[in-house]
Amino acid sequence: MRVALDCMGGDRGPLNNVSGAVDATQEKQDLTVLLVGDRNIIQAALKKNKQKYDDKRLEIHHASEKILMDDPPAMVVRQKKNSSMHLSNRLVKSGEAEAVFTAGNTGAAMGVSLLTLGRIPGIIRPALMINFPSLNRHGWTTILDVGANVDCKPKMLAQFAVMGDLYTRNVLDVKKPRVGLLSLGEEESKGNEQVRESQEIFKKFKTLCFLGNVEGQDIVNGKVDVIVCDGFVGNVILKFGEGTVRLFADILKKEVLAGSWLNKVVIGILAPTIRRMYRQMDYQKYGGAPLLGIKGISTIGHGKSSSKAVKSGLLQSAIFIEKHINDQIEASLKENGVAEG
Repeated sequence: MRVALDCMGGDRGPLNNVSGAVDATQEKQDLTVLLVGDRNIIQAALKKNKQKYDDKRLEIHHASEKILMDDPPAMVVRQKKNSSMHLSNRLVKSGEAEAVFTAGNTGAAMGVSLLTLGRIPGIIRPALMINFPSLNRHGWTTILDVGANVDCKPKMLAQFAVMGDLYTRNVLDVKKPRVGLLSLGEEESKGNEQVRESQEIFKKFKTLCFLGNVEGQDIVNGKVDVIVCDGFVGNVILKFGEGTVRLFADILKKEVLAGSWLNKVVIGILAPTIRRMYRQMDYQKYGGAPLLGIKGISTIGHGKSSSKAVKSGLLQSAIFIEKHINDQIEASLKENGVAEG
């Protein structure tokens, strides 16, 4: 298995990306990572790495440019063709790699992957997916789309459901994922025209377990395993969730620093539980958001991705390769009658 890594992407620099690649190849012996970026910088990062590594499974591919986090996506998609992000995707296109991972500019990453790799046959538009902490049996609710498509047709939402179902089966190991359509209420009459039209398509699914409409509270209460919505709503959920975690952390910090001695004692007692909760909510566990529906495999990490997150993203990419998820998506689209064309 060969995964191209955009070593120049992300806020923490090449050293962090290279370290994640070394860790991933140590854990998975049949994984080769193609380190894409400035050759001299990557070689220097490898020398600084304290762990031993197999240089035969860490190939350097030189790229003379890099895409910055604040570069306008519309500009860099068609320019900076010698960037590490462009080359990483071209390596997948040419068959030299089977997947690409980047922690770089999200908008640029989506655009470059879409234009370079194209879509799985039958897919209208790819969707960006995240795992959100939940009380269900495996601890996560899969949500898509979370930003790739602001305006969605009902058939697009149906395709998102198919892709989310297959991701949850293969990566989270859920045998029969429960799929919900996000709306204002559980009743079929609730929701806008987009939701009501989508329901009629969802009801005809042959291989998916569709539970009907779900509400915002069902994202975290364990009722479903997959929630489908358009990218506008999904991105609001994503940013709200990130903000809530930061708020909770700031409140705890304020209580520790300025609270009474009793508060400090109570928080100290609860500290192990709080740490477990934070680990459960840690995005680094899966490393990145897969752009589902792309011909090839493209995963986009958080801009602040640590080496642990990069490692997780590379290992998740390996699962996609092993399970042939794109082939499954194409077949399931046809089986459920939602393939385009």
